Amino acid sequence: MSRHENRMICNCKQVSLYDIEKALHEAKTLVDVEHAFADVQKQTHCSTGCGKCHDQIMDIISQLMYNEI
Repeated sequence: MSRHENRMICNCKQVSLYDIEKALHEAKTLVDVEHAFADVQKQTHCSTGCGKCHDQIMDIISQLMYNEI
């Protein structure tokens, strides 16, 4: 898990930062942020409710992919 405390990112589907990190680590390949988002979304169903968390999830994935978290 990241150095930051675990927090809820997608309230509609109850997806936490840890869930997003775990889904990324389980992904076979990380081509780019959009493909990584699709992989995370398939596994966690995040951003399929109201969609309010979409941008935050994209930012988290970007940061994780480029080791900024």
